[in-house]
Amino acid sequence: MKAGLDKDIILKTAADLADAEGIANVTLKALAEKLGVKPPSLYKHINGLEELNKALMLYGWKSLEKKVTRAAVGKSKEDAIRAIFYAYRDYVKEHPGVFEAMQWYNMYQSEENLQATEEIVAVLFQVLSAYDLQEEQKVHIVRMFRVFLQGFLMVEIHGGFGNPVSITESFDFSLEILLNGIENLTKGKSET
Repeated sequence: MKAGLDKDIILKTAADLADAEGIANVTLKALAEKLGVKPPSLYKHINGLEELNKALMLYGWKSLEKKVTRAAVGKSKEDAIRAIFYAYRDYVKEHPGVFEAMQWYNMYQSEENLQATEEIVAVLFQVLSAYDLQEEQKVHIVRMFRVFLQGFLMVEIHGGFGNPVSITESFDFSLEILLNGIENLTKGKSET
């Protein structure tokens, strides 16, 4: 057993491997090689690839939560939403492999999974509380944000936008449409 090897070191190394080579290439063999140990040595800290993938998913959501929360602090309404979106995008560009690990999880599968995304959702709801919206509308908007961010960024990290038009401009344009939609929704309320 390599001295100093623990679950945190294994997880950080797995995250680095996922970001460099893609989540599909994170195997116990590749991870053990990177750590300079034999694959059976990993089982003292993790119980197989499935547990490692779950740990990477949780690690990703917790890391993203910190970045998004810091970005939103001291901002409100559109400025906070823009800051959250840009922080989210920056995180995904820095951690494409971890982002892929984060995608296919069921937040309701366990309390631990639910807690992984709870803070990001709470931040979004707090930002949306500055708007005159019903709770159900906030749920719809948070879902729309999730779908946009996860979909757009997954296509982006896989090089799926072939047109020469700036991807950043497309991201900004889409974000402005979302913000205008929220603003129009609240204006419609005040005019009735």
